[in-house]
Amino acid sequence: MRSRQAMKNMIANIFLQAIVFLSGIVLPRFFLEAYGSSINGMVTSVNQFLMYLGLAEAGVGTASVVALYGPLAEENQNEINSILSATRRFYNRSGYLFGALVAGFVFIYPYLITQQLSASLVRTMILILASSTLVDYFCLGKYKVLLTANQKGYVIAYIQALGTTLNMAVTILLIYNHANVLLVKGIATLVYILRFFLVKAYVRRWYEEVDFQAEPKRDGLKQRGAALLHQIVGVIVNNTDVVLLTVCLGSRSLVEVSVYGIYNMVIYAMNLLLTSFSNGLTAGFGEVISKGEKEVLKDSFSNYEYMYMIILMCVCTCMGVLLLPFVSVYTLHVTDANYIRPVSAMLFTLIIFLQNVRIPGLTIICAAGHFKETRGQAVLEAVINIVVSLSLVWKFGMNGVLFGTVCSYAYRSVEIVLYNRKYLVEGTGIISLKRIVRNVLAVVAIVCLLMNVVPQQMTSFLTWGVYAVITGGVSLAVLLVLNYVCEPAEFKKVVQRMKSIGRQRG
Repeated sequence: MRSRQAMKNMIANIFLQAIVFLSGIVLPRFFLEAYGSSINGMVTSVNQFLMYLGLAEAGVGTASVVALYGPLAEENQNEINSILSATRRFYNRSGYLFGALVAGFVFIYPYLITQQLSASLVRTMILILASSTLVDYFCLGKYKVLLTANQKGYVIAYIQALGTTLNMAVTILLIYNHANVLLVKGIATLVYILRFFLVKAYVRRWYEEVDFQAEPKRDGLKQRGAALLHQIVGVIVNNTDVVLLTVCLGSRSLVEVSVYGIYNMVIYAMNLLLTSFSNGLTAGFGEVISKGEKEVLKDSFSNYEYMYMIILMCVCTCMGVLLLPFVSVYTLHVTDANYIRPVSAMLFTLIIFLQNVRIPGLTIICAAGHFKETRGQAVLEAVINIVVSLSLVWKFGMNGVLFGTVCSYAYRSVEIVLYNRKYLVEGTGIISLKRIVRNVLAVVAIVCLLMNVVPQQMTSFLTWGVYAVITGGVSLAVLLVLNYVCEPAEFKKVVQRMKSIGRQRG
């Protein structure tokens, strides 16, 4: 049953990330060509700052999901209701705090970008972009927590995919008709917010016994403080780059942020694709851990890591070979900034590897709720990122902050592998290291070979697509053969598990 639910969540998340990837690739190009690099950079910058303000969520979502694993497994409805009621109250408080922070940000932000754009335009855009987050806090958050903890994240994923599709269609239609940028973002955001009503209807239909108004459990979210710390670190590490570029580069900040945003949209889409595998599995691992099934955990983790490593390395190979050609095609008709930056492309490829090689271990840490135990390491990761980035941004600009991110990710990824081996899934450290080393060597060899075949500047998406298929096919074939030869028994276990899930679905 757990495997079946995990597969449903994984498929739904992959579908969602495919839609998000399409939207993330298509819409920025329309914005660039219709409104220019400064507007595109401003939207990117504001969204990153709003991620910082989103810390008002205070770890409620993560702590609530972890707190619900046990009661859901035991079918303790009173406990479930008390935790959900506490979740609702915390989310409402977070919403009020976020609203207050946004009000302050609306006043301050125009001064950070040194009058590169109209202050009224910028302030209105901030309010529009912040509105969907407010709806999440006051309306949607508690429902998402319940469905995620109950291994029904696929419901949220499909509804969000529908909202993203409608958002994309409305945005393109409005831009095509030369609508004002504020109208475009305003209507598109309103369409996206409508997904709340679908999620609410589903929960009311299938969870009649749930009561969000029950007596809240005061200590039900014990891990909230530790989860918040990890959330703060995540926001710092993942969003510091744009904030530093905005604050430190003065009058050229929005153009530089726009360049960063174009590269980062590809990274973001790939990260969503990769994390879709872990998002669908965390709840299942949480149930296994809560029941103390150590052998099941060890076997399942090994299967997961083995399969995930192949997928990650295939993505890294494609990124290393295809990122720069993609940007050259994507920005072909954009002339107000230099988007072709080979060193930046290399650093972004390294980032996607370092950010995601930790995911199997991080999945187990989140499933076990080990937020308090790993907070020191998380803080050090953030400190490394900020110190290195600040020391280099003035001289090297975008590449300086990227190098800071590389350093922080490198430290934390190694630490997570070691922590997981020592405290959660014992005896996996050497196996994980061997898998990483052999696959990295394979990726380096494939990239070096294909860089001599694939042109690094192109003028057609069709040409790029042909080379993308070739690159993806070659890398996947090599990695599958390599990992089968090195671990044939594990390969067969993964295939058998997939067949078993297929039979259950049938």
